[in-house]
Amino acid sequence: MESKRITSLTVVLLSCAVFLSYINSLWGSFQFDDFNVIVNNQRVHTWQAWLQDIQQGIRPLLKFTYTQNWTMGLSETGFHLTNVLIHSCNTLLVLQLSRRFVANFPALQAQSSLPFMAALLFAVHPVHTEAVTYICGRSSALMTLFYLSGLLFYIAGRVQGKQWYLHVLTPLCMLFALSVKEIAVTFPFALLLWELYNGGSVKAVIRSQWSSWVLLLASAIFFLLHPGYLSMVETSGHLNSLSGNISTQLLAFVYLSRQWLLPLWLNIDPDLPVLHGFAGLWPHALVLMAVLVMMLLTIRRRPWISFALAWAVLQLIPLYLFLPRLDVANDRQLYLVSWPLALALVAELSLWLKPLAFRLVTGIVVIMLMSLTVSRNQDYRNEITLWEATVKRSPEKARVQNNLGFAYMLAGRKEEARVAFNASLQFDPKYYRARYNLIRLNDEANRQER
Repeated sequence: MESKRITSLTVVLLSCAVFLSYINSLWGSFQFDDFNVIVNNQRVHTWQAWLQDIQQGIRPLLKFTYTQNWTMGLSETGFHLTNVLIHSCNTLLVLQLSRRFVANFPALQAQSSLPFMAALLFAVHPVHTEAVTYICGRSSALMTLFYLSGLLFYIAGRVQGKQWYLHVLTPLCMLFALSVKEIAVTFPFALLLWELYNGGSVKAVIRSQWSSWVLLLASAIFFLLHPGYLSMVETSGHLNSLSGNISTQLLAFVYLSRQWLLPLWLNIDPDLPVLHGFAGLWPHALVLMAVLVMMLLTIRRRPWISFALAWAVLQLIPLYLFLPRLDVANDRQLYLVSWPLALALVAELSLWLKPLAFRLVTGIVVIMLMSLTVSRNQDYRNEITLWEATVKRSPEKARVQNNLGFAYMLAGRKEEARVAFNASLQFDPKYYRARYNLIRLNDEANRQER
């Protein structure tokens, strides 16, 4: 009974931390891709349209949740509340995964508060705002919900010897994750990573994971045969060469690592170029090399550090070498990456600091991160505040300037819109959206003069 009371209290505390961090996000408006994906997308406005879209469309489970929110008629608030609830569930999954991981290492077992602190750090970290506060960011958070659930079912199946956990519930969660976001193809590799860091053998891996690997193969075939996914794969495959993808991902990896460690420059549209060579990238290569070396050096004495780094590399680099993103990097890519990093950080703090100092330092870190999260949510109040904040981070990116100008134009702030459109064309004279918007603005001004 005492254990249940503690567990219940832990759940309440973590849920409160999530809602305190994101309560001010509930009144934010639709932003950026929200209009194309939700507001102006008739395929998620009715259940009949959703059913018709399944045959040709992609990400059916994600669209299911959009349709559910849209048909409930709660406007943006309903969408935001769903995102916050998903994040709250993921925080509890992080708590359980952290408990499972800590239980395997005697050096950490004495630190009974570690799983809670790791989950708390995950709950309030501001780098997650793009996956929670930005409505379209739901794809990352919802995929993570099924991804981590599948990992937990797998762990429980291994511990309890339940085959239906291993070969029914685990692959089912992977399937749900894939129907939200394709990055979930890394799931079997994540299972393999868990086994490698938790004493598993090759025989155990084959016996316990074969169903997930079979599903991975079947999913690859499905993606290649499905017209919607095939088009996306073909577009991605033609974006760059393999060497260009490697150099671009070096840049993205270092950028995202900094975003997690020091989340002071959160940016929905970072100005990161697609690279085609390695010129000037030796500092980034050194950072990645240092990460890989640390991963190897800590595998025995500090396996939680090694696991966190291996997990980050798995989620951020391999897939994008062959299927690069249209945008080089976004903060929401870190959502799935975060939980082992949070656990490794609090584990190291607990080992280096005395108990009182540990609680004090982690408390200060949590308060600071929560404050940054609340502050970042304010940027999502409306399109103007979001793009004004983005221009400060990416002032020379044509798309950012154009989006700010468009937000000004919709608000009737025409002169400010004209300045932003001209700035966009100054940075990229061929950016047709800014030119078109400027023509619209000038035509409207001419009509009013007549």
